[in-house]
Amino acid sequence: MKFNPINQIILFGGSPLILEVAKFLKSIDMMYIVYTSPRQADEIIDQHKNSLRDKLLENKINFIESEDINREKGLLKNITKNTLGLGLGEAWPFSSKIIELFSGRLLDFMGIPHPKYRGGAHYSWMILNNNFEGGCNIQIVNEFMIQGEFDNGEIVKSKKYKFPKNARIPIDFFNAAIPIEIKFIKEFINEIKSKKIFSFKKINENKSLFFPRQNTLVNGWINWEWDGAQIEKFICAFDEPYKGASTLISGKRVHLKSCSLEKTISYHPYLSGLVLRISQHEGYVIATSSGNLIVKNIANSSGAKINISVGDRLFTPSKKLEESLTSRIVYGSK
Repeated sequence: MKFNPINQIILFGGSPLILEVAKFLKSIDMMYIVYTSPRQADEIIDQHKNSLRDKLLENKINFIESEDINREKGLLKNITKNTLGLGLGEAWPFSSKIIELFSGRLLDFMGIPHPKYRGGAHYSWMILNNNFEGGCNIQIVNEFMIQGEFDNGEIVKSKKYKFPKNARIPIDFFNAAIPIEIKFIKEFINEIKSKKIFSFKKINENKSLFFPRQNTLVNGWINWEWDGAQIEKFICAFDEPYKGASTLISGKRVHLKSCSLEKTISYHPYLSGLVLRISQHEGYVIATSSGNLIVKNIANSSGAKINISVGDRLFTPSKKLEESLTSRIVYGSK
């Protein structure tokens, strides 16, 4: 397949990636517009607590916040035979009318080792599974695609890579992936401009792995019956840029971040969750069945540090654990 000469690219979705792609399109004087959802516009995308909306405005990026992309009449008027659509984690399913108007030029980018890690919360699941596979994929959007659940469009371009072994928390994976993803998308846009002929590749469904979306506040409850290594992985999986894994101290919810495990000593499972030592240098030393869990950051839901004493116990009621396992998260545009 060879794409028509493209004079406009419409971006759909959110995350730091859509900001960087929009900045690139602006730098090469390509006509563009960004469609994002209110939820994604509100999301914090950097260490300075800036939202996507903040950064789009700061960089003077043309964007529209839409609760339902299929009701955007201006979009329909903008789609021509020289328009390319590119989804970057879009929050809405596309109607058959929009798909038909793009006529094979509506594409979706997926930063996963496709078809593994379909679904959502990709990096959190990878951390839990000790998986360092990375991937970039651009595929054609068809009428059978369900955003965040199912996609079977042909792959137009793909790339595999490995994350660094020292990546421990989601922000490490984001920081490693974004430069690779930006380079990949820039290369694709330049290939279109040079009139490259692309060959399609079908998805091997025998290798598909689906992991559902998660919400830190719902799914991120620590089970202190796990061994220390499992608890460490779990806390890492919900670390920055997320709020942090949850448990209770004296009946109050707290979030844990920045942890490491010392396997020099093991304890009876009954001790798991006890605060053994607190120091300015180490942080909080907490017992697990396979060693000392060192936690640097324990805060309440507002992000403020709380008073913790040695001998306090971190504990998660079984009801919270059951809810975290049985809740199926669905995200919409808001």
